Amino acid sequence: MSIQDDLVEFLRNGREVRYLNFEAFGYRFSPGQYAIVANDIEKGRIPVRDSSLLPMSKGAGASWKYGLNEFWFLPDADIANNDAWRALSAHEATHAVHDMLKPGIIERPVAEAIGYLAEAIVRKVQGKGPLTDKTGAVDPIRAEAMRVAVAIWDNTGLLSMKVSDADADAFRSVVARHPHYVAQGPSVEYHGLDD
Repeated sequence: MSIQDDLVEFLRNGREVRYLNFEAFGYRFSPGQYAIVANDIEKGRIPVRDSSLLPMSKGAGASWKYGLNEFWFLPDADIANNDAWRALSAHEATHAVHDMLKPGIIERPVAEAIGYLAEAIVRKVQGKGPLTDKTGAVDPIRAEAMRVAVAIWDNTGLLSMKVSDADADAFRSVVARHPHYVAQGPSVEYHGLDD
């Protein structure tokens, strides 16, 4: 199967996606929204591109390109068999879902915190800690995302998990101070998937 097919399968049927039922920063996410993104991928409305042919942030394996409404993945992405790739896929797919909600211009730290929270929820479902870099270090954003995921955790996957205002503020602050996101600018524009 292709990366595109694996991403569609994961977003529709991945056991982890059932737990992507959360509210953060006033935005609500649910498993059905990820299935809508899967349908748009399958119908060719959202391309899945080979990021080895395109510019990516240093060290990134996957990306949602808002404005273009495209996923970019490294050609060795193994969503079907690798927990880390499924966590990265959830992160990027959450950006696509957020884009689908058309919130317009929002703070980059808010947009990224939401993606990292989805990634952390997936890691929690997998029974694993936050993703690490090649040296085994945990980025402060991923550590904070896991702390928030643990704070809101519902082990049934049936209840909507809600991030408290205090946790949202703390999480936003961690992302806002991160050099990678400072360099990218203060905001993003999510205009919808139909444009």
